[in-house]
Amino acid sequence: MGKTVYEHFSFRRPKGKDYGYFAVAFFWDYNGKPKNLTAQMTRKLKLWDKDAQFVAACQSYENALYAIYKWQGIMRKNGITNVMLVTDDSALAGWIEDIKKSKFYRPWMEKATEQYRVGAPREITMSVGLCEVRDYEKAYKFCKEEYVVNNKKAVEIDKSTGTSALDLGALGVKIKTITDIKKEYEPEISGMKEIDKLDD
Repeated sequence: MGKTVYEHFSFRRPKGKDYGYFAVAFFWDYNGKPKNLTAQMTRKLKLWDKDAQFVAACQSYENALYAIYKWQGIMRKNGITNVMLVTDDSALAGWIEDIKKSKFYRPWMEKATEQYRVGAPREITMSVGLCEVRDYEKAYKFCKEEYVVNNKKAVEIDKSTGTSALDLGALGVKIKTITDIKKEYEPEISGMKEIDKLDD
């Protein structure tokens, strides 16, 4: 069995704006201890629906899948085969477990997952699971302008590369990148709830 990382993910919608901040933070542990932070990415994206909080939650799930897709090659190279998603949104967790759970939000969840399914352009080839919902996840603190990696004008997701590098040293932030993952580290899997919804 390969190594596991925990991907905390979140978003923030600035009041009166048509864009949002979407952040992911990868940790070696479910609780997201600062010392176990291994990679982080924040993207500024045009909101799918600027008036709907739950639609933004679906979009944050898409951003979490995007990060897995972008980094899956590097993660596999470093022996990581499992990504466990961590959220504090129980409604979103329910939709992740069962995409058909909400008739209204199902189209948004399908929009979130369609690019990453088997055979899709951005197919995810890693094992993706869902942890028990936490009271507080650890990516929200990165939902700020200073952490944004695609500092161009907010754009639709299919037009955004999200590949810019953030100069964390200039911000005084000490953080590893996904390429710094140590091969010998083998975290314990906790808070696990398996999902397998991307094939649907």
